[in-house]
Amino acid sequence: MDEKKKSLRKKVERSVFAGNRAAAAKELGSTGDPEAVPILIKALEDSSPKVKIAASDALGRLNDPAAVPGLIKMLAEPENTVKKTAIIALGKIGTPEAVSGIVKGFSDPDKFVQKESVKALMRIGSLESISGLTEALGSSDTPLKKNSIIALGKINSYEAGCGLIKALEDPDNRVRQRAVKTLGKRGNPDVLADLMEALKDSRQPVHEAASEALRKIIAASDSVPVMVKALDATDRNVRKTAIEALWKAGTSEAIPPLLRELDDADWYLRSRAADALADIASPEAALGLIKVMDIHDSPVKKIIVNALGKIGTVEAVEGLVKALEDLDSSVRETAALVLGKTGKTEAVPGLLKALHDSKNAVQEAAVISLGDLKAKDAVPELLKILDDPEAKTHKAVISTLEKIGTPEAVSGLARALENHGAFVRRAALKALERVEKSGNTLEKVKNLGTSGFEVSE
Repeated sequence: MDEKKKSLRKKVERSVFAGNRAAAAKELGSTGDPEAVPILIKALEDSSPKVKIAASDALGRLNDPAAVPGLIKMLAEPENTVKKTAIIALGKIGTPEAVSGIVKGFSDPDKFVQKESVKALMRIGSLESISGLTEALGSSDTPLKKNSIIALGKINSYEAGCGLIKALEDPDNRVRQRAVKTLGKRGNPDVLADLMEALKDSRQPVHEAASEALRKIIAASDSVPVMVKALDATDRNVRKTAIEALWKAGTSEAIPPLLRELDDADWYLRSRAADALADIASPEAALGLIKVMDIHDSPVKKIIVNALGKIGTVEAVEGLVKALEDLDSSVRETAALVLGKTGKTEAVPGLLKALHDSKNAVQEAAVISLGDLKAKDAVPELLKILDDPEAKTHKAVISTLEKIGTPEAVSGLARALENHGAFVRRAALKALERVEKSGNTLEKVKNLGTSGFEVSE
């Protein structure tokens, strides 16, 4: 040891003035010399708190496990600053023995000593320190528990996440909410399975806290597998968040799980999954919806039909035309109405066939959609319906002929002025008046000799 170090040792051991002893101890710590450890350990027994603080700080910088027993003894000192410095030093050394000493700081009456203990364990981040922080969650001291939760949130390990899940069981709502918030900020899905298990807890506050934490993690995740896993949750709000996350992802990878979610027991979630698929609007989504349509009941089929209508691709139209043959007339009616909103002429052949459906509601829906599509090819069939006294869709046919507006359609409206039904004649007259007023086909109407219309009573 060189002369300077010898001089510092002598000052630590023999100087009359506490300030000199403390300064010498501090300087010894900055030398990095392991031979200074024994003298500094002895200095922990000095009568002056200043020296004890300087020696503790120096031992922390030298990071020698041999100092741990002496530093732990400092936790029994009356001065809070001495205890805090010893805890900081133990945190720097970080051995399992040091962690055991730091944990003792949790029972200290001074809140700042407790907080320093938590910070020290957080910095160490070992399994032993995580165990210590988790142990603190069993305390009756709410501030200590909340600080321990924050510390666990900053340790990025599965074990720390499990500690946070334990905090969801705390009877204090403030503690549970801190754990939820911390799990959300942490955002790591490594504890997803554990949280989903916590959803099964019979205690409502625990269930709600687990649900909220899961939703925060899922919403922050960009991993489709994580979202898919969450679809198995017992909590509908978690599944809803997972569906919306998959919706937001909008990738082809999201389509199969969304299709499976059409089986969800919750009607609203089934509709959300269908809406998500509609918004993704890819050929894969359309084909997937068509493929699963036959295995579902009528309410789900109608959800699928509406989703296909929103997609509106050629593939979607093919699926909607197929739905016109469903055994349930309400499904057929929905498909007929939706087809008109797709704007695709590929829908016309199927709609023409639906004009002869056994149910009037389906026939009327097909008539309306043909008008929405302005399907000129439909005029001959529509005129046949108009001539049929038994048909129940005359009013809808007149409206559709007006929308189509071709000379043949207008001619049909003019012929309807002689229909046997008074309400048909009145509807045709109003339609022709609107055609004449619009001027769109005025000359064609006049050429048919139907300007200045009159309707027989």
